[in-house]
Order: sequence, then C-alpha cells, then structure tokens
Amino acid sequence: MKSIKDHLMFILPLMAMLIGIEFILVFNRITSSYENKLKNEYAILVVSQKNLTTPYLRSIDDKIDSVEAMNRADIAKEVTSGMQDAALAAIMKDLPFFYRVHLTSYMSLKELKKIRSELKAVNGILNVEIFGENYHSKHTIFRLVKMLLNIFIVMLFIVSIMLVIKQMQVWQLAHKDRMKIMEIFGAPMMLRSGILFKVAIIDAIIATILNMLIFLFIKSKWSQNSDIDFVKHNQDLLFNISDFFILFLTAIVIVAISVFIVAMNTREVPEG
Repeated sequence: MKSIKDHLMFILPLMAMLIGIEFILVFNRITSSYENKLKNEYAILVVSQKNLTTPYLRSIDDKIDSVEAMNRADIAKEVTSGMQDAALAAIMKDLPFFYRVHLTSYMSLKELKKIRSELKAVNGILNVEIFGENYHSKHTIFRLVKMLLNIFIVMLFIVSIMLVIKQMQVWQLAHKDRMKIMEIFGAPMMLRSGILFKVAIIDAIIATILNMLIFLFIKSKWSQNSDIDFVKHNQDLLFNISDFFILFLTAIVIVAISVFIVAMNTREVPEG
C-alpha cells in the first residue's frame, strides 16, 4: 500500500503538469481556430468614389487580404424603399462604391486604426469604418483569458515540479543502501541515481497514458454534450495524436531534470 501511495505522490503532480501543458496545446489550437473564424467574419467597410481592387489596396498595406465589392443596386433599393424608380436612378448616379475589406489575420485595435488611417489617406476614399468598439471588446477578452490561463499553468507547473522533486528525494532515501554500495564501488553520481530514473520513467509513462485517456474522453464524450457550439463542431481541436508524443517527451524531460536536481543537491547518500 505504501508503495502505491509513493507512486501516486509522483504520478499525480506529474499528471497535473501534463494536463497544464495539454490545456495550453488545446487552448492555442482553439484560439487559433477561433481567431481565424473571427478574421473570416470580420471586414472593414470602405466607401469610395472610385473602383478599388485587391492588388491596389494590398500595395497600401500587406495585411489586407481581399476586397469585396458590395452590390450598389441593393443598397440603393434599401435607401429608396417606397419611392419612385426615378429616385432610384438619381441615387444610383451619385451613390459611391461600397467595399468589404478582409484582412490576413485577426489583429489588435491599434493595427486596425493604422490600416484605417492608411486607407483614409487614399485619394477618393470617403470613409472607413472598422467597428472598433465591438472588435476591441472581443479582442481584449480573448487576450485576457489567454494571459490568465498562462499564469495559472506556470503556477501549477512550479508547484507540481516541487512535489515531483520532493517525491524523488523520498525514493532516494528508500534506496539509500543500494546507492551507498554503488558509491563504495566508485559508481558515478548519475549512475547511482539510475534506479530513481528507472522508477520515474515507469510512472511518467503511466501519467502520460492517463492524461491521454482523460482528453480522449473529453473529446469523444464531453464535447458531444457541450453547450458550446464551437467546441461541439471542432472536436479535433481537443486532442491530437501528436499531443501524446509531446506529453511523453515533456514527462521524460521533467523526470530527467528532477533526477539531476536531486543528484546534484545530494552529493552523498544520507546515512540516517
């Protein structure tokens, strides 16, 4: 029972670190996909006296992806609703051109204002609308959530690695007799710590597999019943097979660092 408890004391904090890393991977995929969705749905409205083309506006700012002309006839019909055809013809004659300008990426409000200034400086462009207030609120919330998550993950990582190192020290005491004999025969410090590395590797594999099962469950079961439509329709973002290899390599690195720290801090195996 004590052996199982000792292993759990190592596996649980290691799992906590790996869950934090997986959350970062998942969150980055979701935010990247959602930002791309917002980018595709968002457009700057440009009113101009002359025809505008994508190459022309892209020469002004390379962050402009494409230019979509709006139907002037439809706009004129909305303006002249209930009026005579003569009014429609008169308005069409003086009506400027309307364009939706799409961008290459989801950017900050500061960058949007820069593009607006550049477009307004173009001869013939009458007005540029970036819908800044609504855009800025979404962008700010997005960045705030990302920052808070990163802070939480860093704190979780620090606490967890301290627990992992502490458990490694407990294992070192449990194997002190064997390690002392190896020291007497002149075995180098890292070789004496090989038993710690061997035990930790097994637990690292277990922790990685358990994490994989947790996120596979979230992907296959929880996401289907989620009230968040974006998550429900983008289940592949919740776990990729490549995540397993990233988590396993991370676990190995954490184990190696922990063994090294314990070995360096304990030059000689304690007698007591």
